[in-house]
This record gives sequence, C-alpha cells and structure tokens, in this order.
Amino acid sequence: MVSKMVIRPKIRLIINTLHGMLIFLFAGLILLIPHSAAQELSSFKSDIPFGLRMSFFRGKADSTRSLLTLIVDNRNLLFYRGSNYYEAQYEVFLSMRETKTHSLLKGDWEKKVRVPTYDETSLAAHFDPLRREVSVVPGKYEGFVEIKDVQAKTYGNGRVSVTAPDFSKNLPKLSTPLFYDPGELSKNASPKIPAPEEPLREASLKYPAGKPIFLLLEIYSDSTNPPEGWKVTAEVVKALMLFPRVEKFLEDGACYQRKMLEIPTKTMGLGTYEIEVSLRDKRNSILARTNTFKFRIIKSPEWIAENSENEIRYLKYLVSDNELKRLLNLSKEEQVNALQEFWKRMDPVPATAINELRVQYFERIDYANRNFTTEQREGWETNMGEVYIMLGPPSEIYGSRLNQIWVYERENLVLTFFGHNLRNRDIFDEYIRDRRWWRDSGDSK
Repeated sequence: MVSKMVIRPKIRLIINTLHGMLIFLFAGLILLIPHSAAQELSSFKSDIPFGLRMSFFRGKADSTRSLLTLIVDNRNLLFYRGSNYYEAQYEVFLSMRETKTHSLLKGDWEKKVRVPTYDETSLAAHFDPLRREVSVVPGKYEGFVEIKDVQAKTYGNGRVSVTAPDFSKNLPKLSTPLFYDPGELSKNASPKIPAPEEPLREASLKYPAGKPIFLLLEIYSDSTNPPEGWKVTAEVVKALMLFPRVEKFLEDGACYQRKMLEIPTKTMGLGTYEIEVSLRDKRNSILARTNTFKFRIIKSPEWIAENSENEIRYLKYLVSDNELKRLLNLSKEEQVNALQEFWKRMDPVPATAINELRVQYFERIDYANRNFTTEQREGWETNMGEVYIMLGPPSEIYGSRLNQIWVYERENLVLTFFGHNLRNRDIFDEYIRDRRWWRDSGDSK
C-alpha cells in the first residue's frame, strides 16, 4: 500500500553565504542532463530533463535494429513512499516518421524506478535507464518524444531527428558503439561478448570514475573487400587532455564481426568527454567512423582513492590557501583520510546518508567544466566557473556569449564577464572575503 507521503527529489541544496558562515538552504534547481546521442537530437528544456540516445545495428532482411535508451535522473522524478521502498513511475511516448517513405516509428513505454532509501531519490546519477529495441527502415526520421511523470503529472518533451543507417550498402561500416552494461562482474573479469540474438543492454552514460567502459561494436564488410589486418580504434578526447588509443584487431576474412572495447577511466578527471571510434586498415587509413558521442565521469570511492590529490585540488574554493598546501603535502593514505574527515565536518545534514554539500559542490564543478572550459583552462578554474561554484546560478543573465552580466539578486551582486574573465573581480572578492567562514591560524586573508 503506497502512502500519501510525497518525496520531492527535485529539491537541491544550494549555498548562500551569510555573515561569518554558510547557511545551507534547499531550492528547486534542476540541471539539464546533457543529451548524448548516437545521432544528433535537438536540445530541449522542460519540467523533466532527460537524455535520449539511439544506437543502430544490422537487423533482419532490409531493416535496421535500433536500441532506444532514455535516461532520467532520480532527482527529476516524484517518488512515493512504499512499505519497503520509494517508487517513481514515468511514461514515454515516441512518434517518428521517415521523410521519404513515410515509414512510422511509434511507441508507448512505461518505466518504474524503485530505490531502497530516501536519499537515493535525490541522486543525480541514475543507472537504470529505460531500454527498448525496435526495428526500423533505413532513412532519416523526424519526430517527437514526450515523457510524463505519472505521479507528479509533469511533462518533458523534445524534437528528434536521426538517421537510421543502411548496413547493406556502402560497406565497410561500423554499428553505433554501444555503452554495454555487463551486469555484475567479478574482480578483474571482462564481460563476454553477447550473441547477436541476445537483447542489447545500454549502460547509463554517466560512469563512476575508475570503472572501465565497455563498448560493443559490430563491423560489416563484403566478400569483395574482406578484412585483412584491419582494426577498430577508440580515442577519448577532451580539451587540454589526451588519452591513449584503444585498439582491437579483427579476424582476417570475416565479413561480420562483433568486438568489445574496454576503455579505462582511472586517469580521467570528473566531467564530460567525447569518444571517437573508427575502422582502420593495415596502413592505418580510416575505412569507416562513427559519430562522436559524449559521456560523463562522476565521482566514486575508487576515484577518490586513486585521485586524492585531484580531489584536494577541487577544494580550492572551500579551504584556505594554507590548508590546501597542507593537504597536498600529505601522503596519499593521509590525503584519503583527511578528505573523509573534511567532508564529515562539512556535512550540513549528518542524519542523512549522503553529504548534500559535497553532492552540490561537485555537481557545480561538473557544470562549470561542461559550460565554461576554454583552450587554456578547465571550466572550474575559470573566473566564471569559480563564481558559479561559489554562488550557484545567477538570478538573471544579460549580454552575449563573450560579454555577460550576471545578477545575483539575493546577494545584491552584479558581476561583469568578458569571455570567462571577471572584470569587477574586486567586488566578488570583497563579498567572499567578508563572508568566509573558514580560517586557519596561518591564513592572512
């Protein structure tokens, strides 16, 4: 029996600086999920932000097999309290038409999300996406997708434009790289490549740092040009960063092959990345490539243990300069323990299982990296990123992409940016300095 107690996971913690300390208030801030797609989908804003991805593989006869994956963060849904769980429910409606043949792709689906604790209703990372397989006629499709939160009676929607490839023509070709969900694996084990007739399982496009990403690929060629010394390669790219290329060689002569690529994430920081996958011959010439697509790395215990120094660097806006230097000079084991103690002291609501400030702080860092990164700096280290992390989203924004004015009505602040550089830096510094609640004996600020 579901009670009438309503849980509102849209409520998120924001930081409001006041004299001598920070006061933590709950407010309804919702950040859009960056939609990553195998084919480009039009952006949209709505009551329920969501991400949609369509992956394509060769189907039976002249059809193309497509996996639709729709992702909604828990915090964007309304949960009801049950006897042993919290449950949200949403419905999805999709209608798309192929522009030349007028073939129709239509579907109605339902998804229930159950979590065991109240805290999990507010998580930004959701690892149980709605997955549905459909068969489509190759071609370009235009359409509409709508999502409804059954319990909140709220909606989200957007336009969809995708091209379903024809895997029988213009060979060789690659399928869409699928973020494969291998389920639970024993330590150091690699997933088995699923058989072609098995249902496809798309993982969330948000990965806990430190855990590898598995990409499932299909390679198609014809008998007049079979593979000989061919390989598939995957490269992760991000501004100011370069990662090793992952390669896997094909079997010579086989015109249809399935491969699994394992992408390590241990050296990746938090934020959004793009990945490029291509098919190359023995001279390393590119025979086919897929569209680039995005994924996000989010925090995990493994990431903290392996990247304690990076974790500490991210604290530059929460600790004094002296304290930051002290933490960086500790051993790795001491750094991990110091971080645990730091966030324990900073927990605004110790009675809950999650640290709301920590969640909010790193979500703002992630937002800054996605929106304010330049050729010289990651977004969180820019002036614009610093202001966003410290004060949150402004009440109003005026200007163009390069010249912006941010208005913080509650704080009585008007900040001017040229590019990502804060022009009236002294006003912001004075505001923060007068309200800094952290001090140590050697801090001269």
